Amino acid sequence: MRSENVIKNSVWTTINTVITILIGFISRTLFIYILNSEYLGIDGLFTNILSLLSLSELGFGSAVTFNLYKPLRERDDEKIAAIMNFYKWIYRMVAGFIFVVGIILVPFLQFIIKGSTFDIGFVKIVYVLFLVKTAVTYLYSYNYTLAVADQRGYITGKIRVVSNIATPLLKISVLAITKSFIAYICTEIVLTVVVNYISTSYVRKQYPVLKDTRSRLDKIETKKILKDVQNIFLGKVSTTVLTSTDNLIISSFVNVISVGFMSNYNTLINYVTTFINGSLYSAQASVGNAIASEGKEYVYKILKKLTMITLYIGSFASISLFCLSNDFITIVWSRNEDMTLPIVTVFVIMFNSFFQFIKTPLWLTITSAGLFQKDKYISFIGMIANLVVSIILVLKFGLVGVILGTIISQSVQMLLKAKLLFNDYFYEGSGKYLLLMLECFSLYVFEELVTYFICISIPISNIYILFVCKAVICVVVPNVINYILFRKTEEYAYLIQLVLKTLKIVRIR
Repeated sequence: MRSENVIKNSVWTTINTVITILIGFISRTLFIYILNSEYLGIDGLFTNILSLLSLSELGFGSAVTFNLYKPLRERDDEKIAAIMNFYKWIYRMVAGFIFVVGIILVPFLQFIIKGSTFDIGFVKIVYVLFLVKTAVTYLYSYNYTLAVADQRGYITGKIRVVSNIATPLLKISVLAITKSFIAYICTEIVLTVVVNYISTSYVRKQYPVLKDTRSRLDKIETKKILKDVQNIFLGKVSTTVLTSTDNLIISSFVNVISVGFMSNYNTLINYVTTFINGSLYSAQASVGNAIASEGKEYVYKILKKLTMITLYIGSFASISLFCLSNDFITIVWSRNEDMTLPIVTVFVIMFNSFFQFIKTPLWLTITSAGLFQKDKYISFIGMIANLVVSIILVLKFGLVGVILGTIISQSVQMLLKAKLLFNDYFYEGSGKYLLLMLECFSLYVFEELVTYFICISIPISNIYILFVCKAVICVVVPNVINYILFRKTEEYAYLIQLVLKTLKIVRIR
């Protein structure tokens, strides 16, 4: 049942992601053609600023999910209702906090936007609208956590699929008619409220326990969740700093146009990351249940299988992005200006994207094992390293320096997190897992360089035909190398088995 729920979640995640990518691609292309790269820079910058404000969530989502595993397994409806009522109250407080603090930051916007041609009044209006959009999300989203913890995230799959089709199409339609970025954002706010309300209503029908608004946690349970939140908080800070400060540093030390250029690559990466991580995070509840009911040897097998599957998929994805992204951006998004970055910069960007893929199983296992207390210090170290190193390197290397800072800080975290998991949960040394990680990175770079040099050796001048030829090479080379090296391993057999089982379920449905 656990495996089937993971596959169902993965199937709906995959369907939703494919639709999101297709519609998002159309929407972004039209956005660039109607407006320009500076709007992309503002969009990316404000999204990151508000991600930092969302740190006020403090990690309650992860703590609540962790604390729901046991009552869901024991079917303790009163406990579930009490946890969710506490969660609802917290998220309403978070929404108010984000809005108030966000408003306080308005006068400081002019100091973090370098090289912008926009009037500061327009920038402030856009920022406030982004702020409203972020705050209203917290009024509804807490309900979905129960379905995720119960491994039934797929129950709102159809709603999310419809939403991911309708929302961007309506937004871009409004933009095409009005040519107004403000109208575009207002449309997104309205649609966010409507979709969240519909999703919440549906989840509440599936879980009648959510209608119980009277159950309350006792002081002991409240303190337990708050302690978990305290331990998770630095991890949330670290993750957000790693993913959300790069654009702030680029905007402040380079210029906002570079943020727009970076956003093109980040969009392509995010499409692929959402596709891959969606399936991996669908397995988080399964890992949590395995930790609660299975032995440590079984949990390590899951960690190793997830790591190797991530290597197969992540290397193929990052190599393809490295070899194809500049051509893709030139063909599709570079309308009246060259929006591509130097190949060395693209190499560093895609190496960082592979890092994000390959670290995911380790991060998931630590979270599922509940190692919040010690993990928070590792996260704090990573956060400080990222800020300090990125600012130092941006002054010397510009855009590349910011990305290198992220890679260095993530490397420090990976070493420390692996040591924590293996010392405190598996009760053995982390050397064999770190060696596996080193092999993964080495193999990725080898496959990437081989694929790239084959691509640049193609004697074709037509960029469209060249792009198709490169795409074929990207599909063949890394996957053939992985097949030759791993075809006889247990992890590769597990991946094939999982794919076949998924296809069978899809056919049955």
